[in-house]
Amino acid sequence: MKIRFLLFICVLAVFCSGSVKAQIEITLSMDPERDTILIGDQITLKVSVVAPKNEIIIFPNFKEKLSEGIDLIETKEVDTLKSKDDSFRHLERKYLITSFDEGRYHLSGFPVLKLTQSGVDTLYSNNEIVLTVKTVELDENFQPYDVKDIKSYSSQWWLWTGIGALVALLIIALLIFLIRKYRKPAGEVNKLKINPYLWATHELESLKNSNLATTRTKEYYSRLTDIVREYIELQTNVSAMEKTSDEILALLPGTVFNAEELIRNIRDLFSVADLVKFAKYPASVFECETSWDEAHRFVTQSNNIANDLKQSEDEEDSGDTGNTAI
Repeated sequence: MKIRFLLFICVLAVFCSGSVKAQIEITLSMDPERDTILIGDQITLKVSVVAPKNEIIIFPNFKEKLSEGIDLIETKEVDTLKSKDDSFRHLERKYLITSFDEGRYHLSGFPVLKLTQSGVDTLYSNNEIVLTVKTVELDENFQPYDVKDIKSYSSQWWLWTGIGALVALLIIALLIFLIRKYRKPAGEVNKLKINPYLWATHELESLKNSNLATTRTKEYYSRLTDIVREYIELQTNVSAMEKTSDEILALLPGTVFNAEELIRNIRDLFSVADLVKFAKYPASVFECETSWDEAHRFVTQSNNIANDLKQSEDEEDSGDTGNTAI
């Protein structure tokens, strides 16, 4: 009876030992589930361990290779997964691997470490994985060709540059045409409403009150002659701004400015102004004031002449109307 009991105890001990050992055995699997790759392809090798919670399991860290022909690219962190039995832990670690040599590679006996009170035990997986690495198949009838020479083409930049310039000119011409057609210059509208004498005297007073005569003589004379030219245009509708001094003097005898004193004053003014603007003549302050007086006298006297002529024309028109026979 005692012998039977002892045998039962031995069998039970062996069975329990085998059960615990089975629980801590390492299993290997690949994700995705394929065992054939091309050279340089990467796959994930998943190593999982199921062990009692009181067991301390350590996964090894590899540097470059898992085995001969299988290169290690990256090692992931250890994950703890939920186990079916609460008294056990399910640990998992993933290794990203590849291979750069054609062939069949066997990976078996993957090691993990178990810490015990007496030291460190090394456990090995009991399954084997065969990884087949293939190369790209080449066509046996493929014939390599020589590298072709670089073919040069004639540059046509000048053609595209000319086309672009022509298009730009056409656009600019169209814009200028539209602006001139649909927009009447503001100056022409204002000239119809401006009293020439009042405008000229106002501009002359503004110029006199400025300090251009003492600081910028050339600018002073340019502005002074522009006022006189503009005044002539307002009084006679003659385009004086676009003519030279001699051309303006030649036109005056046929206008309301047909007076010897007026022509003499304006000739003296234009002479000094041309010297200052084109010959860099250093006019004094006294000469600037004298020129201003000549311009003001020209405006005042010519305006009086224009008014007298207009009054005479009005009287003649009134007399003609009164003497009309019935």
